[in-house]
Amino acid sequence: MFNRCLLFISCILFAGLSLFSRADSLALHKKLQQAVTNEQKADALINLSKYYLTKDLDKAMELVNSAKAFSEKAKYEEGIANAFGIEGEINYLLSEYSLAKSNFIEALSHYDKNKQSNGMAEAYEGLGKVAYKTDELDAALTHYSEALTIFEKNNYKDGLAGLYINLGLLYEDTRNEPQAIEFYNKAMVLAKETNDIVSEASCYTNLGNIYSNQGNYKKAIEYLEISLELKRKVGNKKGEGTSLNNLGAIYYGMQDTNRALQHFQEAYQIYMEMGDKKSSFPSCNNIGSIYYDKKDYPKAKEYYDKAHELAIELNSLSKKILCLENLTLLHRDMGDYKKAVDYSVECWSLKDTLYNKDQAEITAEMQTKFASEKKQQENELLNLKVKSESFIKTIFIIAASILCVLVFFVFRGLKQKQKVNIALEEKNKIIEEQKQTVENQKHIVEEQNKDITDSIRYAERIQSAILPPEKQWQSLLPQSFVFYKPKDILSGDFYWIEQKGDLVFVAAADCTGHGVPGALISIVNYNLLNKAVLEKDLNDPADILNYVNNQLIVALHQTYQESSVKDGMDISLCVLNTKTLELNYAGANNPIYLIKDDELLQISADKFPVGAFVEEQIQTFTSKTIQLHRNDLVYLFSDGYADQFGGEKGKKFKYKQLKDILEENKQLPMEEQSAILADRFESWKGMLEQVDDVLIIGIRV
Repeated sequence: MFNRCLLFISCILFAGLSLFSRADSLALHKKLQQAVTNEQKADALINLSKYYLTKDLDKAMELVNSAKAFSEKAKYEEGIANAFGIEGEINYLLSEYSLAKSNFIEALSHYDKNKQSNGMAEAYEGLGKVAYKTDELDAALTHYSEALTIFEKNNYKDGLAGLYINLGLLYEDTRNEPQAIEFYNKAMVLAKETNDIVSEASCYTNLGNIYSNQGNYKKAIEYLEISLELKRKVGNKKGEGTSLNNLGAIYYGMQDTNRALQHFQEAYQIYMEMGDKKSSFPSCNNIGSIYYDKKDYPKAKEYYDKAHELAIELNSLSKKILCLENLTLLHRDMGDYKKAVDYSVECWSLKDTLYNKDQAEITAEMQTKFASEKKQQENELLNLKVKSESFIKTIFIIAASILCVLVFFVFRGLKQKQKVNIALEEKNKIIEEQKQTVENQKHIVEEQNKDITDSIRYAERIQSAILPPEKQWQSLLPQSFVFYKPKDILSGDFYWIEQKGDLVFVAAADCTGHGVPGALISIVNYNLLNKAVLEKDLNDPADILNYVNNQLIVALHQTYQESSVKDGMDISLCVLNTKTLELNYAGANNPIYLIKDDELLQISADKFPVGAFVEEQIQTFTSKTIQLHRNDLVYLFSDGYADQFGGEKGKKFKYKQLKDILEENKQLPMEEQSAILADRFESWKGMLEQVDDVLIIGIRV
């Protein structure tokens, strides 16, 4: 019953926002009209932007930019700080976490200049929210603690309620539910005391979710219904939809399908009225599943079809697969086997689980051949060693025998001298023959080593041939460089570029290992990237990595329990729209660096490789979107540069030094930047061995 339904309990990460009524809006506009000085105008614009935070983020951003301009014109530090703080909230709500972090840091700097402690605490809280969203839980706790110290010292009740909620969420996420409940209850007391209905509703929502997870459905329903009423009271439509969905999920879990259906339908209606297609998809799908369970097939088909249309509009591969699975089962039970088969075929086409069996067989054959040649070489070397040891023992025995014979014949006299000379000649002949045997064996091994080396050199030419030629690279990205330095003849690192219309796809990849094994995996992954973009027509970097992830697991016959090959790939994948300069990024372990407005930013990757299982589940990658501007810099890289040992103490280079080099030389042409990176690498490495393949890609937009 549950496998077709997208059941979830939503938690609210408190953003410290206030909801205003229409009367408040009119009063705020009136105050702006009455403002005379630049400081007054800045304050009025800040308050108006807060009003639009829950209604129109574009309008809020427009207002906050105006407020910043008036504040800077008047050298009004408090206004500048407030503007950066609200801009951080806007970017946070837009999931632009890197930009939000930069905004909160700017706000903190300006608040610190004016010794505005409460403002500093609000900036610390903003940084904590960003860290929480980017899974940096230790950093989130540190920032929240800094904010808590200031708020409690100043007894700043308006800020404490929201902060207590965020601390509760953090402890809930780390499975410390008693501590989470304690902070939610502290927040609720303050919210009621200050008549902060928004915070009070959030407390009831989050406490209800904890009780639901604990199986205390009665108390969970009680708290969520209170939360629902409070959100209706302040007109928070999206929050109302969240509470309805949460209640529907609980009733569905209790197998009370009638109440579950009622709540899902109300949530779906709210989201559709708001035009929020992403939020409406789970509700729509859940409604279809409930009608399917009730065997009301016409109604089930109506909502499954709507959900399928939403999945197509959202261009979500996982949602489309879920819908096709549901439609397959539905049409099977309706007796429409032709449509059931059609949906099933389309579903399996998306999954593409039988991808290119020949590709996997060729890869396995290449690996077997290499292992066989390597084993043969080891056997030859072993035989040579054994024969060399035998030869030495023979020489020792012969020398000892000759010495004994000489001593014997000295005592026997000159009469036996002739016989001794003959014996020596015979022994010398034996030694010469054995020496010749050793030389022949050595020659055989050298020939085989040469054959293996020649094969690897030929493989190098093949690998080089698949990499993008410099002419193609420069035509697509004229202001860029590729610093590529394999550890061995063959490399596990590779770079990749493709173009479709206004989109340019760029990747820096690091396959497990280096040398021949790494090169084999790199060829497989290179082909999978081409297939994802050119054959499957995927444009979103997360969808591309998810496709490669699934196909690599199939190609290498991997399972969670055991596998013939447990190799994967760390990668940074960017899709740049050359017309709008919008950058979409997804990564497996490898982040990217951006230099915007003279500041180096790190865009973090998902913390697992392509071709990996975590707790028996194939992982799903996520995309991040960044708006770039002309002359912004983007850097993609593998871990080889930072992991190189060298310097006076033979330590790792590390990423901090890499960042310093990039920031110091950001104004230089890209070709000069590449040369500097190469010189610094060789200088650091010195006489030490290169430990890994090295790859850095730099792009000036």
